[in-house]
Amino acid sequence: MLYSKHVLFPAAQTEATKTVAHFHINKGWVYRAWLIFPPGCAGLVKVRIEHKGHPIIPVNKSDYVKADNYTFELPMFYEVQTTPYQITFEGWNEDDTYNHEITLMLLVLPKEFIFPVGAVEGIMESLSNLIIRTGEE
Repeated sequence: MLYSKHVLFPAAQTEATKTVAHFHINKGWVYRAWLIFPPGCAGLVKVRIEHKGHPIIPVNKSDYVKADNYTFELPMFYEVQTTPYQITFEGWNEDDTYNHEITLMLLVLPKEFIFPVGAVEGIMESLSNLIIRTGEE
């Protein structure tokens, strides 16, 4: 599933007055993320992606991502397996004049798409049982 959210960051924010948006997603693996900063942001909009209060992008809680007229395409390998199935997107806009809208897109895939081996786990278990039975005879 591909999820997309456009989040408006009002002018003159600080980390204390940050904007917080939530992605409600399906259980699965966040496989790829795109952060789209349009022209004009001038590095003044700072964002983070978190899951249950733990930073995902960037990995340090005290860091953030900022850019101008740039799309970050971020390969990921992050499992969301317990409720709430939710990713948090937060940030603030230090531009004292203009609001800015940042887009976050997430590609969330089920385990079977990420781990081809997962699709054959049952086959491997059956083979294992067959070998054990054969050894008993």
